[in-house]
Amino acid sequence: MMNKQLLSTTGLILAIILFIAFNIVTTGNLKSARVDLTADNLYTLSEGTLNILDKLEELITLRFYYTEQVAQELPTLKAYATRVQELLGEYQRAAKGNIKLQIIDPKPYSDDEERAKQYGLQGVPISGETDPMYFGLVGNNLLDGLERITFFQPEKEDVLEYDLTKLIYTLSNVERKTVGVLSALEVNGEEYDPLKGYAPSADAGGPWPVMNALRELFNVDVLPNDIRRIPSTMDVLLIIHPKDFSTDTLYAIDQYVLKGGKVIAFVDPYAEIDIPEKDPDKPMAAMMTSRSSNMPELFKAWGIERVSTDIVADLKTAEQVNFGANSNHQAIDYVLWQGLVGDQFNQDQVITRDLRKVVMATPGRFKILEDTDMTVIPLLSSTNEAMLIDKRVVQFRNNPMALLTKYQPGTISYPMAVWVKGISESAFPDGLPDASGKVAKPPGHVDKATESIDVIAVADVDMLQDRFWVQLQDFYGEQIAYSTANNIDFLVNSLDVLAGSNGLVSVRSRAGFSRPFHRVLALQRDADKRYLTKERELKKTLKETEQFIARLQSERGDGDSDTLLTTEQQQELETHKVVVNKTRQQLREVQSNLRKDINQLDAKVKFFNIGLVPIIVAIFALITGWMRVKKRTQGRTQQA
Repeated sequence: MMNKQLLSTTGLILAIILFIAFNIVTTGNLKSARVDLTADNLYTLSEGTLNILDKLEELITLRFYYTEQVAQELPTLKAYATRVQELLGEYQRAAKGNIKLQIIDPKPYSDDEERAKQYGLQGVPISGETDPMYFGLVGNNLLDGLERITFFQPEKEDVLEYDLTKLIYTLSNVERKTVGVLSALEVNGEEYDPLKGYAPSADAGGPWPVMNALRELFNVDVLPNDIRRIPSTMDVLLIIHPKDFSTDTLYAIDQYVLKGGKVIAFVDPYAEIDIPEKDPDKPMAAMMTSRSSNMPELFKAWGIERVSTDIVADLKTAEQVNFGANSNHQAIDYVLWQGLVGDQFNQDQVITRDLRKVVMATPGRFKILEDTDMTVIPLLSSTNEAMLIDKRVVQFRNNPMALLTKYQPGTISYPMAVWVKGISESAFPDGLPDASGKVAKPPGHVDKATESIDVIAVADVDMLQDRFWVQLQDFYGEQIAYSTANNIDFLVNSLDVLAGSNGLVSVRSRAGFSRPFHRVLALQRDADKRYLTKERELKKTLKETEQFIARLQSERGDGDSDTLLTTEQQQELETHKVVVNKTRQQLREVQSNLRKDINQLDAKVKFFNIGLVPIIVAIFALITGWMRVKKRTQGRTQQA
């Protein structure tokens, strides 16, 4: 009986040893094995990222600068830093040796901190800490390429993979595509100097944020509005608000498309951003000025029509807007501004299938011509409850409350952005009139495309305006752009696809996520309530005492600084100095206790998530083994 008990105990010990050995072996040899059980596969790289990493042909070095000690004060930021570091590890593994990852903790006054500053990373001051926090990334290729993320903003966590992949894509020495821009608006900023990167005049406006975003990924050339020939070096031509374009310019666009050029055109029945100059002597002139843009001749040749008088209103996707007194100082559904979501994006097209939201303002709609042989694919559409409004109502009698109360839902979904393909013929079959007025075909004129054309037309210009898709915030002297909608993603996806470089498309609009630790945040708020109130009280006492000492020292005699204090004043001064020292000590204790509670909470969370289950399993195994041994012992006793 003793031998069997010994065997059972030995077997249990061996099982524990095997369990530990199995963990050691798997940890050492199966590091690359991954199972992502998160809801949105947060730790699984997208197909686009994997394709870009697979095509890397040279080594890229990533230096992740992270001040871990300072981050202890901020559990949320600490958790985000862990996510960034783990994701960078996934990039390194997927790159198969073409990415070298370095984790650097820039200690104060060290060479690492100096290099972080030279790279342009931001050292952010943290309350209660004497040293700044670095939390950024620097990437280098084998040549002189350098890209950086100056500070990982937690608010931009939903686009983390895109930012990392874009950085690597830029360093991979992929040849940039060239985008030509034609616009009747000052999209590039007045007096903009592309070499200096800013407008030199204090009164001149800078480039639109959309232009800055395009320059991060493409070579951008702004073309004159009176251009007579589009250079063949343009991979894609971007047309924004072609208002009052000359026949020569329209002909140049026509011939560019027929010769294989790709075009994305933004037109509008009522461009809110096209604000006419006001003449004090003619107050009605600005209201009468047209704000519309269209290219009817070209659109007809491409099999579509932008119906000139129609504006699409949609209550189902209306944005909430506060018009002040015109809306009783309350936000109302403004049916002319729409946030497109879900089924309003063509889910079969890579350009739009991953978009989450696109905001359009006073958009128009496209009509597919019945006699066309072109293939017209809707990309963005209204809901089937949209209503058409004459643009003159918006231009002369725009009343947001009246539009809402008089809204009548329809039953038709209207295309507001379309992709046109097919063999197109010229919109100018006879050519152009010369100086004498005689119409003739210029040299090199093309009557018909030899290959399918690629044209994307969008019936809204305002969606490119920054207020509808981006929010700029100052972050310690640097302007940080936070996307509020996928407007720019729609544009860049379109440019990527038409230019034949769609590596970033599947990454750009990946679904966002937020996984806050509600219990952790609640406990942290409780700690703040208990300690920060006391901290404020102590700081107030400290300030009052220091002010009293300063006042007492200034009241020496008749202002002679060499006059000694009276015995009573000296005693009072010493008493207040003791209060100052004691208050400072209590303040340090309060701040230390706050940090201690946060660290204890962090340890508890780790214990419950990592250690508790194995301990319970081990205890259950021991109890089960003990009960089995006891049961056998009782059985043998009864048999005896």
